[in-house]
Amino acid sequence: MAAAVLAALEVPALVLSNDFGDDPGGVQIQAWLERHRVASTARPVPDQSTSHIVIVADDDGTRTWFPYLPGVLDGLMAVDLTPLASASFAYVDCYQLIEPASLRAIEAARRAGVPLLLNLGGSSLSPEVASALRDWPELLVIQTNVDDAAHGEALATAASLRSQTRASWVVVTAGAFGAVALSDTSRVSVPAFEIVVRHTHCAGAAFSGGLLYGLRLGWPMGETLELAAASGSLRCERPHHEPLPDLDQLRAFISSRARLAAPAAG
Repeated sequence: MAAAVLAALEVPALVLSNDFGDDPGGVQIQAWLERHRVASTARPVPDQSTSHIVIVADDDGTRTWFPYLPGVLDGLMAVDLTPLASASFAYVDCYQLIEPASLRAIEAARRAGVPLLLNLGGSSLSPEVASALRDWPELLVIQTNVDDAAHGEALATAASLRSQTRASWVVVTAGAFGAVALSDTSRVSVPAFEIVVRHTHCAGAAFSGGLLYGLRLGWPMGETLELAAASGSLRCERPHHEPLPDLDQLRAFISSRARLAAPAAG
């Protein structure tokens, strides 16, 4: 999703990922990548079953995940990471389920000397990942999230991650309570936009895509956070089949939408 957001913003991206099957699930994946103009190293493999995650939500939108991921970690560990050497920015998901592969990608990005956005997605920072990130030679931004009910912990979460990694910035999202970014010298926060929530699936990745756009261009963090929040919000409001917004649409959204009265995270 982060790569699809960037594609809609006319930023070229390459997804380095495990392969998928040639079953109906794999056909859907390939069609989605093509529809959103996302380039990827992933290819359909004959007679292979596509791994999947079942997501169950209640009427309030609270989700529970049931991952079925046989072979995914092995596939990620075998991905050719050579393209990182020519990247302008690296984005790495670092969820607990795939941490060994994430560590491999972190080390490759570090060797390549490229800036990194690492998305913990709410997972804890392990000692191994903290060690791999410490004293990153380029711009290092860590993203994670807290639940709405724990929005008061967003700033403390950011401070803890910074102290463990010495990242340039740590960004913590808190749903309806907005987002906060913390550096060595600055704290920036943005409130959430008022939207009609259809779903929250991939909202964090859409936020990441907007965040990457601003970081790559060297925007001020306040402007970058605002674009990221708009991207995540529109993901929640638009149906899954609708195209992702371009830059003009995101700017129009930012200028026309009210903000929630709830204080920004942090």
